[in-house]
Amino acid sequence: MLSQFKEPAYFPEENQLRKFAANLLIACLAIVLALALLEALVRLAGYTDADGRFSFLDFTLEPLGLPLEKLRAPVQQYLDLEDISTVIYDERLGWTYRPHSVRQNGAFTINGAGIRAQREYSQLPPADHLRIALFGDSFTAGDDVSDAEVWGARLELLLLNAGIRAEVLNFGVGAYGMDQAYLRWLHQGKAFEPDIVIFGLQPDNLKRNLNIFRQLMNRSGPPLTKPRFALADGGLDLLNSPALPPDQLVAAFENFADQPLADYEYYYRSRYQASHWWASSRLASLLYEALKQEDASPDMYGSVGEGGQLGKAIIDAFATDVMEEDAAFIALHLPLQAHLVWRLNGIAAPFQFLLDHCRESYNYIPFEDHLQPDHANDEFWSATKHYGPELNALLAETVAQEIQSCLQSEACSLSRFDDYSAFQIAGDLARG
Repeated sequence: MLSQFKEPAYFPEENQLRKFAANLLIACLAIVLALALLEALVRLAGYTDADGRFSFLDFTLEPLGLPLEKLRAPVQQYLDLEDISTVIYDERLGWTYRPHSVRQNGAFTINGAGIRAQREYSQLPPADHLRIALFGDSFTAGDDVSDAEVWGARLELLLLNAGIRAEVLNFGVGAYGMDQAYLRWLHQGKAFEPDIVIFGLQPDNLKRNLNIFRQLMNRSGPPLTKPRFALADGGLDLLNSPALPPDQLVAAFENFADQPLADYEYYYRSRYQASHWWASSRLASLLYEALKQEDASPDMYGSVGEGGQLGKAIIDAFATDVMEEDAAFIALHLPLQAHLVWRLNGIAAPFQFLLDHCRESYNYIPFEDHLQPDHANDEFWSATKHYGPELNALLAETVAQEIQSCLQSEACSLSRFDDYSAFQIAGDLARG
């Protein structure tokens, strides 16, 4: 008997499943190939600069590793010239001016206390002089103008002409953050027992408060580190104190991802990419940059982010400590040229909340209110966009008038004097 032939069973569902799996595999392969092609096109169309930053269209990606060669060279150059540099390492401040030195081809004189002055000051103020101390960055120190032109020196002369014996001590230092200005008050300024402390408020320095390694923020200036405050419950925590010395910088850069301070360095931008498994893909990294929310990184200037909150906390701590020393605190807003242009064009400053806070809480001088539209022109500014001689002169006049008004209204109370005649030449604060 012939064996009975049986046709194989037909299962349409299984056949459809196989077709679906095959189509899915083909689609996945097509997507992978398309992504690989896009990755290649992005890499070909993009541009990588000398620092390893990749740019494509309007987006720029930081390198996953630091540009060690570009960081190492300035550090070595600084170390080679450290003995003659006018900017020196300071473990409490990050850097300061070398005592008994000159800058700007001899136009910028630094005395034995590291203060911009052509003379020395006794630590205790003279009994018959009003002592005023200035703190801030290069706009306070007076970069690009001479010792006679800087607004602090002009302020002292104007007060003298108005019948007020005064000493103006300029503790400003170039490239300082608000934190360093406050620390210089704590570690040096208060020992000189000033009657009035003027803080040169430059709100663009809110970004410096989030920086520790100067080179990662700006390749110009000292290749040094600075202390940095972090917000903490009930106050401020001080980080990088004592500051990392320059001879340890290169070693820190070589293993920066493992550096404990890296988490507090705003300008170590690659920390945002390196934490993702897809970070090595240019395409994925660009998509991430394009789609991420604005609050994915700290807010630099606003009232709700770390930058704004930290700046406000530093100013409040500064003012509180000054007033606890029985000195008057004045916040002086020193706008950049760009800030004046914003004002002329009706653009609200992103840090306006900080100016409003100072106006409401402290003696406050808004220098921009005393400027004309023409003052935004380049002729009033130096090549490095600092105040030129005319703006320094106008600033000194503004501050002198405000100090006289503050004394007359007793808003600037002076505990060291029973009455103002102790430092008056002719008993008339309004003279001149």
